[in-house]
Amino acid sequence: MTRPALPPLAVDRNRETHLPVNEVFWDVVQGEGPYTGRACGFIRLGLCNLHCPPCDTAQTWDRSRYDLATTCPDTAVEVVVNQLPRRLRMVVISSGEPLLWRSTPAFTTMLELLNQRDIEAHVETNGTIAPLPQGASFVRHYSVSPKLTAMGGSDPHKRQIKPDVIAAFAHLAAAGRAAFKFVVANQAQIVEVADFAAEHALEPSWIWVMPEASDTVTLLNRQPVIVAGAAAYGYNVSTRLHMIAQRR
Repeated sequence: MTRPALPPLAVDRNRETHLPVNEVFWDVVQGEGPYTGRACGFIRLGLCNLHCPPCDTAQTWDRSRYDLATTCPDTAVEVVVNQLPRRLRMVVISSGEPLLWRSTPAFTTMLELLNQRDIEAHVETNGTIAPLPQGASFVRHYSVSPKLTAMGGSDPHKRQIKPDVIAAFAHLAAAGRAAFKFVVANQAQIVEVADFAAEHALEPSWIWVMPEASDTVTLLNRQPVIVAGAAAYGYNVSTRLHMIAQRR
């Protein structure tokens, strides 16, 4: 896995050209969801509109523990894209919540630059902010992870679940451009996924569930439980391949 050093902290906060960037890396594979195992790179942006206690990227949003000016320095998107090797054909834009920046010229420019390099752009989102307008985006795939009880933290339910936004992503899922991914720890949480899917008319084939885990022992112990629970509803199952691949 290649993780280059980012440029020094930029003082220019012009959203015409710059975004807060936590890290850029490649020579990895997508570890979750329908594109598991595919070679890719990652662009991890800063900030999030939800604060979930189990979050594994708190350095992108938690000001109580991190200096975000240091962990997510403003960086020119042209510099970000130019770091990526020419062989790369897929980049996952994650965070935090990357769609916080959907209306900025810099975000649009980043997608355009990736498209010019024939790189598929995939976006990982919590599903609270609408996807880019049809025809105005170079995003090939959205991985949508609504935050249910286990990931809720201190955010009111009304901030986490936006029915109109879920409906917009469901429309993309029907067209093969989105999938819903839920992190669960047990079968009771899969029942919660099922309730959510029924409420929002989500097809089972659009849904992926994977174990909540911060280490490989927990991951491997929970995987059989998650598989059994998901199979009962016809859901897809994801592991967390990147965790297994890094196991020592």
